[in-house]
Amino acid sequence: MPEFDDVLDARRRPTVVSGPGYRVSGARHNRGRRDLGVTRLVTGIGIAVAVAVTSATSLSAYAAYDVGHGFQQRAVDVGGGAASTDGAFNVLAIGADNDPDQGTAYGDRGATLNDSNVLLHVSADHTSAVAVSFPRDLVVDQPACGGEPAVTDAPINLAYGRGGMDCVVKTVEHVTGMDIPYAAQVSFQGVIRMSDAVGGVPVCVTDAVDDPYTGLQLSAGEHTVSGKTALAFLRDRHGVGDGSDLSRISSLQQFLSSLLRKVKGDGTLSNPTKLYGLAKSASKNVTLSTSLAKPSTMVDMAGAFEGIGLGDITFVQYPGSVDDPAFPGKVVPDQTTADRLMRAVRTDRPFRLDAGATGRGATDAAADAGSGSGSGSGADQTADAAGADDASRASRQDAAGAAAAPKADPTATAKPQEMSGVTGQTAKQKTCAVAAE
Repeated sequence: MPEFDDVLDARRRPTVVSGPGYRVSGARHNRGRRDLGVTRLVTGIGIAVAVAVTSATSLSAYAAYDVGHGFQQRAVDVGGGAASTDGAFNVLAIGADNDPDQGTAYGDRGATLNDSNVLLHVSADHTSAVAVSFPRDLVVDQPACGGEPAVTDAPINLAYGRGGMDCVVKTVEHVTGMDIPYAAQVSFQGVIRMSDAVGGVPVCVTDAVDDPYTGLQLSAGEHTVSGKTALAFLRDRHGVGDGSDLSRISSLQQFLSSLLRKVKGDGTLSNPTKLYGLAKSASKNVTLSTSLAKPSTMVDMAGAFEGIGLGDITFVQYPGSVDDPAFPGKVVPDQTTADRLMRAVRTDRPFRLDAGATGRGATDAAADAGSGSGSGSGADQTADAAGADDASRASRQDAAGAAAAPKADPTATAKPQEMSGVTGQTAKQKTCAVAAE
């Protein structure tokens, strides 16, 4: 039976039947030339850039207006109004695989799929954040939206084709039980510009990678990737891990963590010139929900996010398995583990991942500083500086007391819960992509 990815046409809405017999009509989607990893890079950059963009208080009044106006021109209404950022809040970052301006560079695409979906939750006391990545082939029930009826057991990446950004938001709300008032979407066109805007991102691989499918060629060790090389790193599946799409989520988390370490550690957030360049680029390449495109919301969100230490930003993958024979090639949720994870996220309860639970395509970087790469040493120093800065900021927050921030849920002070069965890493943790054997 043809897969959803092969046949969905965005102009002809899917008809889905519960269970493995689901079907969809539409034009052929060119699977061989799909740039799935691009959407992971897109979403990754979108989240990290949001940190910079929302720090609009560092910009001049004109620059802040200029950036805000750019976002507002592209804004999309996802309904539901806007929740206050005084307490906990949620932002959904969406990576879509199509753009009216991209031409034929990535093949002929009659459909638009939300191949990357990352839910960012900031705690009520603004001292921690969790980013949950949802595999593109995660089989979930999707609510009615965009004039279409509810569907069951459908890959999550079909949501955009059913009703755009609003439908993706509603689907993730349905899956997680969380209200999502804010959303951001990025597509192919911004990838190279955005990665260049930050001056490249340090990444590492355990062994040499030479992947003819993506053109990625990296020697073992650390590299600073940008532009097309960054694109290839996030696209790569055959050269890392077990060759599965889930391995690329590990690459996404490595990239995101390194990107956050960089923008927090190199002064980007406190340098008006750097910040304006980054924010201006984002305003041209990121589509925000109308609720998020307001300058006042950006400023408030910046204040909430700026004080969160790298060690308190956790990237996790929504739990699932590829072993269900009823859904070959798809990811079926591990509902028990997923419920436990999302309950902890919703209630701001701290949790701890198992040692070594970095996912299929990543491993903890070696503790030694002698990887043979000069850029690797610099990256370590950046991470150390960022960690020290975060520790200092956290200390100031603790000293300020409860009056400095909204009171957190009482469970947030509890002993961290052991979150067995969940993979991921913190932004402070340095990992390397595991080269495929």
